[in-house]
Amino acid sequence: YAVGVAIAFHLRVLIYEESRLTQSFASDFAQYRARVPRWLPRWLPRLGKGRGRKHNLENTNGEREIVVTTHATGTFEVKLQPLTAYDAAEGSPLGRMSIDKQFQGDLEGTSKGEMLTGMTSVKNSAGYVAIERVTGALNGRSGTFIFQHSGTMTRGAPTLVVTVVPDSGTGELLGLAGAMAINIEDGKHLYELDYTLPDSH
Repeated sequence: YAVGVAIAFHLRVLIYEESRLTQSFASDFAQYRARVPRWLPRWLPRLGKGRGRKHNLENTNGEREIVVTTHATGTFEVKLQPLTAYDAAEGSPLGRMSIDKQFQGDLEGTSKGEMLTGMTSVKNSAGYVAIERVTGALNGRSGTFIFQHSGTMTRGAPTLVVTVVPDSGTGELLGLAGAMAINIEDGKHLYELDYTLPDSH
């Protein structure tokens, strides 16, 4: 039962997720905040597919650094499989699942990860967190990085934040930062990723 509720909650969050993606950063992340636009459409103009805007910013060493804000879109398939929960007591509200994704579009690749869920006694109120490691190419630049998910549903009203873990990028994705929105249309999973990368030149 818990697994079924967890899957339903996850899909419901995805379906209605066009909402309030917000981020808050401590003072230690001021430089990160300056580089990464918050996922709020009234503040961040939409960019065309594959298009970017260059920003000349000053890093912590006082050097000028060029970063590019880019809007990436595409689709993905996801498989969620139940795993043994750490709290295995009968009636436990906690769940644990594996994540296996295939991305197509501006992001081409795969991801593996894990989700932890928490159910409640109130209908349509729950929460989940997840970590997934993506391997592939983002607009032609290859490497790996980590997505962090944080989702809650309060009596049917969902919120979801999916961000790139700071400094998790490797290879040609070194320095990647950004946030992703997820929607479902006609049964198809869609993603939109606004991200920044240091200039490769």
